[in-house]
Amino acid sequence: METREVHARLSEALGSVSPEERFTVFKAFKLALPAELHEAVDVAFDFFTYGMQSRVAAVRKIVVALVHGIRTDGGWQEKARQALQKEGEVSVVPLGFEFYDVVRFLGPWREEPISRIERKLRDLPRLYPDHDLVIIAHSFGTYIISKILQRAPDIRVLRLLLCGSIISAKYKWDSLPHEKLSCVNDVGTRDVWPVFARVFSFDYGCSGSFGFKDPRVIDRYFNYGHSDFFANDHYERFWRPFVWRGEIAASPWDLERPTTPWLLSALGGVPFVKVILLVVVALIFLACYGIFACVTPFF
Repeated sequence: METREVHARLSEALGSVSPEERFTVFKAFKLALPAELHEAVDVAFDFFTYGMQSRVAAVRKIVVALVHGIRTDGGWQEKARQALQKEGEVSVVPLGFEFYDVVRFLGPWREEPISRIERKLRDLPRLYPDHDLVIIAHSFGTYIISKILQRAPDIRVLRLLLCGSIISAKYKWDSLPHEKLSCVNDVGTRDVWPVFARVFSFDYGCSGSFGFKDPRVIDRYFNYGHSDFFANDHYERFWRPFVWRGEIAASPWDLERPTTPWLLSALGGVPFVKVILLVVVALIFLACYGIFACVTPFF
């Protein structure tokens, strides 16, 4: 038996058993061969072991940051952590900010939660060195992450999963420095809140209701409302493959979803500026009507 054949046969034998059984198989394999081949068997075993260690080292660990939305303390985060963490490989860290009410959500006071989440994301590499970063964000949390990606290119994100997104469909994904970013947008076709966020405030969008339609983002549709993503079945079937391995499991609803109701589509196309203008026009009309009614003689 030649040295090359020794290497091939030993590799095949070791690759077919569990790691715990490999040394036993190696010893039996060595004893079955003549003494002049024992050195070749030792070298083959060293090569196989080194190769396995190199492959394990090449698989980096993952830390998953969970970012919640407004008017909540992120109760879903604990359930997601239990479903997504993997001992020794995947760590899941819920991130949050103080209770954020609707008034501040609709107004311009957004810098504080953005800065708070950015600071916590910057702390993760110190706590989890040699880990790749994966982010899962919901609702207002998606808006926070979109701003951080724009202004903090040093925060390297491997994968991003959005749900209930209120990021504008005009968001310039191609301008981000994160070339290796893999992004999935879970869309709820019964989710009306992103539409309301776009209509009644500024700088928000309804990508959580209609998708981005962008080549750098995978839109995945579900027959869900705003918070229906937070179920163990969804975590295990759709989130876990993406978080752990970067695999994107297709949603059956992608092919079954009906046409969006016309009213929801119409509202989704009404930006905040138009709403303001309509309100101003209505107030002017009412004021003019009141003045006209006061000066018109009563018959």
